Amino acid sequence: MTPTPEEPLEEGSDRDELGLPPYGPDLAPRGWIDPDDRLWRHPSELAQRAAAAAHTRPIALRHPRAVVLIGAAATLAAVAWAIVLLSPASDHPASPPTSDNVIPMTTLAVNEAIPAPAEAASHSVVQLQAVTSHGSVALVGVAVAEGGLVATTADGLSGLRSIYMVSSDGRRLKASVLAVDEASDLALVSVPDDVPVATFADDAALALGSTDMTLSMVQPVDGTLVLHCQMGSVTGIDTVIPSGWAKGMPAITSATEPVSQEAGDPLLDQNGDVIGILYDGGPSASFLPTQLVLGVVDDLRSTGHVSHGWLGVQGMTATGVGGARVAALMKGSPATGLLHPGDVVTAMGSVPIRSMADLRGRLYVTAPDSSIGLSVADGSTTRVVDVSLSASP
Repeated sequence: MTPTPEEPLEEGSDRDELGLPPYGPDLAPRGWIDPDDRLWRHPSELAQRAAAAAHTRPIALRHPRAVVLIGAAATLAAVAWAIVLLSPASDHPASPPTSDNVIPMTTLAVNEAIPAPAEAASHSVVQLQAVTSHGSVALVGVAVAEGGLVATTADGLSGLRSIYMVSSDGRRLKASVLAVDEASDLALVSVPDDVPVATFADDAALALGSTDMTLSMVQPVDGTLVLHCQMGSVTGIDTVIPSGWAKGMPAITSATEPVSQEAGDPLLDQNGDVIGILYDGGPSASFLPTQLVLGVVDDLRSTGHVSHGWLGVQGMTATGVGGARVAALMKGSPATGLLHPGDVVTAMGSVPIRSMADLRGRLYVTAPDSSIGLSVADGSTTRVVDVSLSASP
């Protein structure tokens, strides 16, 4: 029996390790705007500015001549500064301060024969580098909103000390983790660049065997990071993640062998729309579907945590026919009297439900008090029931 899609998920215990502040009614996460603003409706309010401070060490004066030289230098500097103040403003603004932690790669990578459908998405991918208590971790972020908001996976950020976006000229620019959701293994990161937002598609229209594409960062060659596109095919759209932070959540699996794989690599459909981000690599890679990604990061941006509706059923995937088979109703379930053991949920609204994990993922990003219509098969008959979700008990 798969995990219950509606059971309250335990709060994460790694906020201290991730370097994030505690949440509470009087302490909102840094970088938050009005929770009523949706993720992609007010991008102008999300502009982020990066600034990295330069650090200097004190100079020990050990010789009288050093004092004289420094005094002369200070006089020249004062004269130069006065000239600058009295000069007309330049037509070219000064470059902003940047970090001096330079590494020999770029984020706005050179595209290596990217197919035309994937061209737009290729500009929405950034290279991230996290410094953690267990070493340096490379991740990929996909832009989910203007103003530098990108989504990536969260488990690699455990023990986070600092996180950077690698810039087009090889500099590490300071980024920040705004919030994480352990139950879905998703993190919302703010980067100091207004990266073009990717186009996303729901996986509801996917079919087994359909063509897909994975965008992957290839290791630097001659100091240039290359973005590679690997063609593949969909092998699963109703699978369940068996382990890790996102255990029990839905996954899309793809038969692909990218040149290199990093958590957060985007999976594209044949039209070039993002349909998932990489959770677990390998020849049969698992991707978190975008309806889960977008729903979670929207909540993270608004409130710092995910608040999901509760249906209160336990069940499993209906083998052979698809859908979520109800095994039992939990105490206090809002579906009491509406759903019964043996019922198979085949759709939520107009969206088909293919498995218990699929139902769990869609309920996880549906707010409490939402009214949903469930198509339910009972033997040879199908009925539609309206259920008002409650908050997780």
